[in-house]
Amino acid sequence: MKVRSKLADIDFLFGKFQYKKDHLIVHSDPGQSMESKVYVSPDDIVAALGCALTNPMVWVYFLGFPFFLVRYRRRHRRKRQTK
Repeated sequence: MKVRSKLADIDFLFGKFQYKKDHLIVHSDPGQSMESKVYVSPDDIVAALGCALTNPMVWVYFLGFPFFLVRYRRRHRRKRQTK
């Protein structure tokens, strides 16, 4: 997952997941140069699902996901072959 902001551009690779005090904690992969933790509360999940389910572009992405996945992997395979 790529995270872009004014502060930094980070390739976030998922590491371990942990549950603590009603929060889901997502740790970055230990091999990454910048260690990160993402704290997700139950309210965060409800808000994200509410936003996602009412946004038509999310539904388009879900319905087209198999196509997008194949296209994405083909592009990246070609990039690796040309290097």
